Order: sequence, then structure tokens, then C-alpha cells
Amino acid sequence: MKRTPEEKLLNPKPGSKIAAAKEFGIDLTLLLRQLRLTPQQIIDERQSATESMQGLSKARKKVRQNNI
Repeated sequence: MKRTPEEKLLNPKPGSKIAAAKEFGIDLTLLLRQLRLTPQQIIDERQSATESMQGLSKARKKVRQNNI
């Protein structure tokens, strides 16, 4: 029986590159979460992150202008 990518990430075979990544400290559950997202969910998350960064940048500029 062939294992699914999800099974491989959650229970990597000893000695595999996935097991090595897990032992190194890489959080494979985060990778799995990303793989479960639909293309639209990925776009929505990236858009939200972009808007957050733009808001932080504007706030930083405002603080700098007020400190001059």
C-alpha cells in the first residue's frame, strides 16, 4: 500500500530525508498545512500579509515624521 504525502510527512521513515528534516527541527506540520490550502486560500493569505506589511510601513513612516 502506497503512503500518501500527508502520511509521509506525519510519520517519516527512519533514515529518510523527511525524517532528517524533522530531526533538524523543521516543523513539518506547517508544511502540511500549506499543502492543504487551495490556490484561492494561498492568494488570500498572501494578500492579507501584504496588507499587514503595508500598514506597518505606513505606521513606521508616520512615527518617523512625528519624531522629526
